[in-house]
Amino acid sequence: LLPLLLVEMKLLLIALVALSSIKTAWSVNCSIESFEYESETQEEFCVLKGLKTDGAAAGDKQTDPSITRVALVEPSLKRLTAAFYERFPRLEHLVVRDSGLQQLHIAGNVRIIDASGNKIKSVTVQGGGALRELNLRGNPISDISPISGLVGLTKLNLGNTMMIKERIFDLTDLARLTNLTELYIDGLDFYYLDNTRSRSLPSLRVLDLSRNAITPSNFKLDVFRSMPKLEVLLLRHCLMSSLTVHTEELRTNFPSLKQIYLEGNQFPCRLFSQLLDLLRTNGIEPVEPDQPEQCKDGYTLISQMCCDSSISIPTPPPPPPPSQNTTTNT
Repeated sequence: LLPLLLVEMKLLLIALVALSSIKTAWSVNCSIESFEYESETQEEFCVLKGLKTDGAAAGDKQTDPSITRVALVEPSLKRLTAAFYERFPRLEHLVVRDSGLQQLHIAGNVRIIDASGNKIKSVTVQGGGALRELNLRGNPISDISPISGLVGLTKLNLGNTMMIKERIFDLTDLARLTNLTELYIDGLDFYYLDNTRSRSLPSLRVLDLSRNAITPSNFKLDVFRSMPKLEVLLLRHCLMSSLTVHTEELRTNFPSLKQIYLEGNQFPCRLFSQLLDLLRTNGIEPVEPDQPEQCKDGYTLISQMCCDSSISIPTPPPPPPPSQNTTTNT
C-alpha cells in the first residue's frame, strides 16, 4: 500500500509541476512597474519577463481586465496570437522589442504597438480599428497589405524594413490611411518615391525619407502635392547631389511645409547655398544639426552641413544689356 501511495504522490507532484509551468508561461515575473516605453518617458506597465508562449498552447483562460499596458521583456515566443489579447481584454498599449518574435497578431482594443527590432515577417489583423500607432522598425517584413487596412492609424513607422518592390516605394499602398499624420519610411533603400494613382494622404504632417539612395532625376516634387498638410520633411543621408526646385512651384508642391532636414547629402556648395536661400525666402526652415557634420576631404561646411566644394558649377553668364535705339536727327 505504501509503495502505491508513494507512486500516487509522485504523480500528483508531477501534475502540480506541470500545472505550475503552464501558469508560469503566462505570469513569469509579471509585475506592475515603471517602464520606459520610449526615450525618457515612463508609465506603469504590467511587465512580463521571459514569456515562453502567448497562451494558446497552454490553454490558460484567465484574464486580467484591469491591465491596459503590457511590456514583454526578453520573451522567447515566436508568435503573438489572439490568445494574448484574450488574456488582456482592455489592453491599449503593447511593447515587445528586440526579441525573436516572427509573427505579430493585431486584435482587440489595442491603440499603440511598439514591435520594433524583432524578426517579424508577417502581420495578421483581426479588427484592429482602435490601433493608432504602429512601430515595426527594424523587422524583415515585406508585405504591406495587412497594414494598409488599419484605417485608424495616425503614426506608422516602417523604417529599416523591406517594404519596397523593385526599389520603389508607392504611396498608393497607404491610400486608405487618411488619418495618418506621421510616416517613417527611412532606410528602406529605395531609389524612387512614387504615387502611381495620385492618391491623397490628407492628414500627413511628418514624412521621413532619410537614408534612401533617391535618384534625383526621378525625385519629382509634385508627388508631395498629395500631402497638403505636410509640415516636416526629412531627407537626411539620401546621397542627393542635385535637386531641381522651381521657385514658382515651391509652395504649390509644399503649401504647408515648415521644416526640411538635408544633412548628409552631396550637394555642390554653390547649389546648396542657393537652395538654402530659396527655402528660407519661402518661409521653410532648413534645420541645422545640433552639432556640425564632420566633412571629408573636398567638402565644406555651410549651415553646419557638408557640401561638395570640389565640384565647380559654372556661373551663368549675365544677361545681355538692353538694346538701345538711337535716333539721328537730320
